[in-house]
Amino acid sequence: MRKYYPVAAFLILLAAMALSAALVTSNANALPTFTNAVKGIGPCVSCHTQTATHANVNHASLGCSSCHLSGTATPPTPSACAACHGASAILASANHVAQGCSTTPGCHGVPVPTPITTAVSLKVAPTSIKFKKTVKATGAVTPVATLAGTKVVLKAEIKVGSAWKTSKAATATVTATGTYSWTYKPAKKGTYRLKASIKATTDYKGSKSPTKAFKVK
Repeated sequence: MRKYYPVAAFLILLAAMALSAALVTSNANALPTFTNAVKGIGPCVSCHTQTATHANVNHASLGCSSCHLSGTATPPTPSACAACHGASAILASANHVAQGCSTTPGCHGVPVPTPITTAVSLKVAPTSIKFKKTVKATGAVTPVATLAGTKVVLKAEIKVGSAWKTSKAATATVTATGTYSWTYKPAKKGTYRLKASIKATTDYKGSKSPTKAFKVK
């Protein structure tokens, strides 16, 4: 059995080498390269020809490995260019800006916008109703320009012993003037509370209204 150990070890080594090569190729293809475009960005060769690039005195003095980080079979990536030319200088190029490289928030040094702070108010009327009657929740949100047309989440809870149980959940659309309304008909008698909230997105922060109580007799 031992005579097969060297063969098994050799096969394992080959598998590891193949996996490593696959990972290198995958990483190389994740970004645009000198000869490959990704999502409309690049390739560099469309403006910087290979002949002119190779003829550059500085490139010639550096040697191939300075640009071809994984061997000459793998085209240079933007990070390889940035190592010498500087990422800020590359991004500042008017031609590169026109390509769209420096317009994605969170990528290529572009700052991520700070989410806008929001606020939501809530009123409930009447605060005491008879069974099978309805209450109306109204309120307003800010900033109106950002939130008009979005949804306010409303949750009605009923008190059961010392705990609060969800009785009804719904959404209300914010109008062009920044207001919303919702009519609710409780299914049981008891003590209720209602709250409104705005879910956070990448553009704005979430917020919650003060809780409003009402009773159903």
